[in-house]
Amino acid sequence: MVETPTYEDLQRRIQTLENELDAQKKIKESLIENEKKYWNILEIMEEGYFECDLKGNLTFFNDVIVQFYQRPRDELLGMNYREFTTQATAEKVYKTYNEIYRTGIPAILSDCEAVKKDGSIGVVEVTVSLVKDPLGEPIGFCGVSRDVTEKKKAEKALCESEERYRQILEKMEEGYYEVNLAGNFIFCNEALCRIHGYPCNELLTMNNRDYTSPEEAKRVYKIFNQVYQTGIPSKIVDLEIFGKDGSTHMIEISASLQRNDMGIPIGFYGITRDRTEQKKAEEALRQSEERYRNILESIEEGYYEVDPTGHITFFNETICTFHGRSPDELRGLCYQDFIPSDDHQKVFKIFNDVYKTGMPAEIFETRMIRKDGQLRNVEISVSLLCNEKREPIGFRGITRDRTEQKKIEKALKESEEKYRLVVENANEGIYIIQDDMIKFPNPRMNELTGYSMEELKDIPLLDLVHQDDRDKIEQQIRQSFKDQAPLNIYSFKMLNKAGSIIWVDLNTIPIMWEGRPATLNFLRDITPHKKMELQLLQASKMEALGTLAGGVAHNFNNLLMGIQGNASLIQLDVDREHPHYEKLNNITKLVKDGSMLAKQLLGAARGGKYEVRTTDVNRLLEQSVYLFGRTKKEITIHKDLQVDIWPVEVDSGQIDQVLFNLYINAWHAMSGGGDLYVQTQNVILNDDYTSPYHVAPGRFVKISITDTGIGMDESTVGKIFDPFFTTKDMVVGTGLGLASAYGIIQNHKGFITVYSQKGSGTTFNIYLPATEKKVVEERAVQDEILTGSGTILFVDDEDGVRQIGKAILTRLGYQVLIAKSGEKALEIFQKDKDKIDMIILDMIMPDMSGGETFDQLKKIDPNVKVLLSSGYTLNGEAKAILDRGCKGFIQKPFSLSELSKRVKQIKGENE
Repeated sequence: MVETPTYEDLQRRIQTLENELDAQKKIKESLIENEKKYWNILEIMEEGYFECDLKGNLTFFNDVIVQFYQRPRDELLGMNYREFTTQATAEKVYKTYNEIYRTGIPAILSDCEAVKKDGSIGVVEVTVSLVKDPLGEPIGFCGVSRDVTEKKKAEKALCESEERYRQILEKMEEGYYEVNLAGNFIFCNEALCRIHGYPCNELLTMNNRDYTSPEEAKRVYKIFNQVYQTGIPSKIVDLEIFGKDGSTHMIEISASLQRNDMGIPIGFYGITRDRTEQKKAEEALRQSEERYRNILESIEEGYYEVDPTGHITFFNETICTFHGRSPDELRGLCYQDFIPSDDHQKVFKIFNDVYKTGMPAEIFETRMIRKDGQLRNVEISVSLLCNEKREPIGFRGITRDRTEQKKIEKALKESEEKYRLVVENANEGIYIIQDDMIKFPNPRMNELTGYSMEELKDIPLLDLVHQDDRDKIEQQIRQSFKDQAPLNIYSFKMLNKAGSIIWVDLNTIPIMWEGRPATLNFLRDITPHKKMELQLLQASKMEALGTLAGGVAHNFNNLLMGIQGNASLIQLDVDREHPHYEKLNNITKLVKDGSMLAKQLLGAARGGKYEVRTTDVNRLLEQSVYLFGRTKKEITIHKDLQVDIWPVEVDSGQIDQVLFNLYINAWHAMSGGGDLYVQTQNVILNDDYTSPYHVAPGRFVKISITDTGIGMDESTVGKIFDPFFTTKDMVVGTGLGLASAYGIIQNHKGFITVYSQKGSGTTFNIYLPATEKKVVEERAVQDEILTGSGTILFVDDEDGVRQIGKAILTRLGYQVLIAKSGEKALEIFQKDKDKIDMIILDMIMPDMSGGETFDQLKKIDPNVKVLLSSGYTLNGEAKAILDRGCKGFIQKPFSLSELSKRVKQIKGENE
């Protein structure tokens, strides 16, 4: 039986029900308040919010979705996502929704293509979560959609810009570097890594002291310090570096001062040139792009609410991240606490205008100071926050951190500036060929061709190519377009605007330029290298043939010594009326002619100088031109000799030989008569001019000899200094004249050049190093025979030379001892040194040379008197013996008069 409740029970139940109803009412009111609050948040968000059922049909969304898709709310409601996405995006959405439904884990959809009502396509990033009913059953999906269309465009622009300049940097044959003020690498391209022989990651940890000698490191420091002090770019030439494998390389680098945005020096940058490969800048660019991409992908927006005084009352987690503060630290903070004082007035005015008008403010930029002191650039939107009575109670808005975007914009500008500097300061001509025309030429291209930027745009490339190479280059260009593959570096001759020929290397890479096929080209001036190759080739030919010529001349002089000596002895025994006396004179004359031929051979062999004196070149030219002009009256001679010409140290006889060879060469070129121009000039030459000839830079005396003859073609000019090469019949010339001139000038530490064109005459330029010494006046030498007395030891390995030497010295009144070797000479001198007055010593002997014999003689008697004799000239070895104390030198074949004077001189007797 059910017990009847009492009145008190009923009262208690009624009170309980009333309490429950009040609680439910308060909960309902709280829910309504919260719904209003977060609905307001959805209204001011710049992100789209949506909800859909399990099939993907839209059931709820905010106004951002309506505005983005450009469709009325009624039209969007109930639409399936497949109706406003591309097919590829729809398939991706389906897979993602299915995975979220299966796992319950939220997901982010990136790079979704959304089709707007007008047919345009935007790119969105969507965060999706599963929606469940109170019983936990899935009933649909909800998510936030962010418009990233502009972000993607910015990424694409950045990539395309960096790709364009990266392509130029990667294809360069030159290395590009950046170092800090301490000289440590902070950036380099692959060409630099190839030049140094180190991978990029190792090179970026290195300093110039790690790959150069201490002396070279000091030179680098000096140049870089000069650039730092003056701000003026400089260049380091012939810097020796060591590769990782121990190999050595010579490089040339330029150095310019690098400054930050405030103009403060932060390091150096420049171009490194070598003859090696390139690559590795790609990794640095890839890392740079990765870094900027990560910055862009990490950007999020923050939501905030503040009271009328500007104190923060509500915010999301992103705001905490922006400020670097915890929620407790951020709550109650006033805007003046994190906005720089310079921006206070601007921010106050914007918020005050919103308060007065009730109208939201356009997005404005300001700065924000994080807790750690970091200054950030932000964008802020502001609208009025009101209560239910529409009374203002504060402000609310969206904050976006634009610091990283500003950095990206700056990076893009710096990247373009960096690669623009690389292209504009490259030592190679860089240009693009499209439709056979030159486009995008850099300043170096203008320097090489002599044409301005505008002129080059109207000139087909083939018009710049020398006629001899035009067909080859045209074929190469066509092949490059056909194969779409990089071509090997190839060389050809080019004509500049002035009509001068320059040698260039061309490297061509197929590219796409403005959507159409083209080629990227790198043009390098190799004219100095070509000159150096020709000089090296000439030097090697001269060295090989000179060795042979020198040996022939030496042996020839020994033979002439026998003829000269015998003829002289016979001539002493007959008077001038003897029927054979004139024949003996002819023999002597022929010996002199043979000796002159031997001198030419020794000159071609760079054999040495006979008697070097400080000389006035003008005086030599005056004498030689006078003698030549007397015999060749059909030639008109023009002289232009500089006053106060610098002295030179030369063998006057050999220089005379050079000059007469050039005069005769000019005379043959002007068979019908012509003009001969002789000029002298003081010049100062730098290393760029002299290095191809392996001659030190400095002061030189320049002798120019120009004729108006028939000239020579390029092929003949290339062989003109070869021994035995001649354009004349062998009856007229031997081909030794110009070869001898080349060797003589080179032996005087100078060099000789020739410029000629067929039908336009020829110019020979001789460069002799100047000296500070005073000119030595020469004394005339009388041709007489001086007799004497005493004992002379004559040393020579040739039997004929020993016998004739003994005979000549005996006729001169001397007692003669002979030795056929150095060992025998030492034995005789050791035994009879007290009665031997002097020794005539052959320089070239088997087993023990003249130099070794002399050194041993000095050990026996430090004051021994020795006259050195040789079929060679006074070359390096003979000079070294003289420097060690030998009293004199005489060259075979020598006459009685010459030998008699030298013997008297060595013995110290008055002549």
